[in-house]
Amino acid sequence: IGRGASGDVYLAQDRTLGRKVAIKLLHANLAGDPVFTKRFRAEANAAAALNHPSIMRVFDWGESSGTPYLVLEFLSGGSLREYIAQSGVLDPPQTATLALQTAQGLSYAHAKGYVHRDLKPANLLFDEEGRVRIADFGLARSLSEAAWTEPVGVLIGTARYASPELALGLESSAASDIYSFGLVIYEAMVGRIPFSGDTTVSILMSRIGANVEPPEETSVLSDLIRSCCRAEPSERISTTELLGELERLVRRLDPPKPLSLIPQIGLILPGSDPELTTISPADPLVVDGSPNLMTPSLVAANAGPDLFDLEDRTDVGGSALSLNSSEEPPTQERETASVEAAKTAGVRRRRRWRVPALIAAGLVIVLFAGAVGDGLIKIFPPVKVQVPSVSATELSFAKTELVKAGLVPEVSSRIYSSTVPDGAVITEQPRAGTYAVKGSAVQLVVSLGHGPVEIPIVSNLTVSQAESKLRSAGLGYSLTQAYSETVLAGTVISYQPSSGSAPYRSVVQLTVSKGPALRQIPDLGGMSSQQATQELQQLRLVAVLVNTYSDTVPVGTVISTSPPAGAFAARGSTVTVSVSQGPHLVQVPNVLGDTIAAAKAALANVGLTVSVIYGPANATRALGTNPPAATTVHYGTSVSLYAF
Repeated sequence: IGRGASGDVYLAQDRTLGRKVAIKLLHANLAGDPVFTKRFRAEANAAAALNHPSIMRVFDWGESSGTPYLVLEFLSGGSLREYIAQSGVLDPPQTATLALQTAQGLSYAHAKGYVHRDLKPANLLFDEEGRVRIADFGLARSLSEAAWTEPVGVLIGTARYASPELALGLESSAASDIYSFGLVIYEAMVGRIPFSGDTTVSILMSRIGANVEPPEETSVLSDLIRSCCRAEPSERISTTELLGELERLVRRLDPPKPLSLIPQIGLILPGSDPELTTISPADPLVVDGSPNLMTPSLVAANAGPDLFDLEDRTDVGGSALSLNSSEEPPTQERETASVEAAKTAGVRRRRRWRVPALIAAGLVIVLFAGAVGDGLIKIFPPVKVQVPSVSATELSFAKTELVKAGLVPEVSSRIYSSTVPDGAVITEQPRAGTYAVKGSAVQLVVSLGHGPVEIPIVSNLTVSQAESKLRSAGLGYSLTQAYSETVLAGTVISYQPSSGSAPYRSVVQLTVSKGPALRQIPDLGGMSSQQATQELQQLRLVAVLVNTYSDTVPVGTVISTSPPAGAFAARGSTVTVSVSQGPHLVQVPNVLGDTIAAAKAALANVGLTVSVIYGPANATRALGTNPPAATTVHYGTSVSLYAF
């Protein structure tokens, strides 16, 4: 039912399960390539394990008489490439639904570690119900590593949807699939791929370092296309995020109108490009012992000046459609060949090709002979530009300067630097002043600023000592004071963070001791001297007991303290405790015969005072007292003195 650049496609009947399948017989040339054979077995086996509604099934694989083959799910609804060529662009609900189904398949494959590497409209196939399947998982990598060189049509069909990094010959990744996905959605809504150019090569050159800006036709999908088609792979939306955005978008939009699919017997298979060429059973693969690279699928008469945009074609029921780089597909000459004629002649009637087209096609093949592995750009003599110096400059400025010079800035890593500020470029590779191929990448190492520093031990140091150690480590500090029973005043009690590392020039919080907290003197009145002493000792205060006379407080009981109750004192301070020794009593002395002056002095010595003197005016001697001598009275009592 068709011929691709890497093999023939047959419609077959599975006799065991009673279903139609497609069998792809790869070219015998590939069987002799040990690299391809090893890769084919691994990739085909892995592809057969992929089981998702949005991925074309691989039922079986193997080798027959040295020819590798695949048994694949038969999809009769044609490809997105054919639909666009026949029916035009999709509306937003149709595009969003197709994009969601495709993203579901990509998400499933990416989660299992698979990268498609060749996503394009020709590899999005419809089943009879209009659901899309992704074809070509598993063989894109195998074919790219084969020593056998694929014809130019395959390379160009793939290159039209290649990401900037693939155009530069770099390794593909899931982000590369996301970029190609964005281009496919763009074309599904607009009818062409972005970036203008006379050839696919010029389109690729304009794609390097430039982001895709979707036109108005992409409407509600503009932001999604924009996030898929960022020039920098790390800036593109992830597969998981893409799937979530599409699920939300489909829920908001109206249900899509069914696609007007034309039932076809066609299939785009791994290693093929957009459309396959109808063949008869007798059409030979080899002419004069050489691979037939000059097939109609590679050189299209009347294809216009852009031979780089030629693609293989799929003929279904005798008709073939091809999508050129221009918005409308060119008119193709139809070819019919009866089975009877094929049986009689043994070969298909060949087209008459214009001599200029043959010459041009031959030139294309020569130019592309060494380009399969490294990308389209390398077929031209490289244009070299001088790498500008962007070290020690801000990353945004560095990127601008490199793009101005025709180079592609890529951040290879971000590392700490004690000399280069955060966000500035530390080194660039290739080095400044050297020459690099225009459009090639310049790897930038960007500074994260000074790295974290170890926090020094500053506990039990004075504030000045702690400050010195922290400053030496590149850290600042702040102070908080707190009382401490164990750490001397003015010394660091604790600090946060207390261990490990901290960002350069960050602040360490120091808690500095104010010494022990002040003690509040308790009310000890009425306590015994022993109890009062214990209370003060618990507060780490020193009790000094002083016996004091009291007419009201019982003997041995605390009268008062100094400092008084409620006052504050430092730890270790002395507290004077006045303890009652009862009333102050004295005996009235015997002053008989003493002079009046001597009698007064004797009474005063024991704390008594003379209130009145009874006797003649010329009396000089004491006769007695009232209370009389030897009477016990309170200290300070007034005594009457009798004189003669």
